[in-house]
Amino acid sequence: MTAPEDGEQTKYQLVANINDPESGFHAKVIMDPDTSHYVLLVKGMDMPGRDEGAGSSGFLSDIGDMKNQSLQTCISDQVMFSEKTFLDLLENPKVKSLEVVGYSIGSIPANYYASVYGAQVTNIADLGVPGTDINGRMSTQQLFASVGTSLGFNWCSNGFFPGAHGEFKENLDNNVVSLELRADVMANDLGRVGTKYGTQIVLDSDNLDLMGLGHVPEIYANAIEARDQSVSKTETTKTLSTDNWKPLNAP
Repeated sequence: MTAPEDGEQTKYQLVANINDPESGFHAKVIMDPDTSHYVLLVKGMDMPGRDEGAGSSGFLSDIGDMKNQSLQTCISDQVMFSEKTFLDLLENPKVKSLEVVGYSIGSIPANYYASVYGAQVTNIADLGVPGTDINGRMSTQQLFASVGTSLGFNWCSNGFFPGAHGEFKENLDNNVVSLELRADVMANDLGRVGTKYGTQIVLDSDNLDLMGLGHVPEIYANAIEARDQSVSKTETTKTLSTDNWKPLNAP
């Protein structure tokens, strides 16, 4: 990895491939061996017909997961499994600092980390935050849950996504950087599950990139590289220090 401001290179090592076939969650963990800085990379939707760890029909689990989150604002099985992955990293004494990169459907658990735990997140093709509509208000389901109706709580076995209000919203605004392409209708319209929070950086703000229609990671990588070369100052996200972290069951 090359830093755009000074050209300095950092070589990351692959630490783990994380795969939960039951929920369809996939991620990779990489680390800088010199600093013990870790990055959790949360991947996007499986390609139809290709086995990426959840079988050749793994994309159907992803679609069902998105429907569960966008229509009912539920904490899905993918988010539940991803939370365990995130907490395992925070509790690992080898991890000195941690950041998260979420792509497409992977931005949903990434937004959860940011909202609940104040994680430092960079989202690529951010799908937004379940529990919010396009104007940032609480969804009807979130409202039902907030007043404690039995109907609301019975909708989601894993509970409701935190949404974006109070401290949850502050965490999202302070800790999320989203990179987007204007032509990517999957990220901006078709795949959206809610409002985007934090800092939005439009990679092709000055020159519309129609290749963004494909919602392809390589197109985003090329756009990021081109943008880094064209600006003198780049936006960066902080990293989450684990120095003061205590497990949830700590006294």
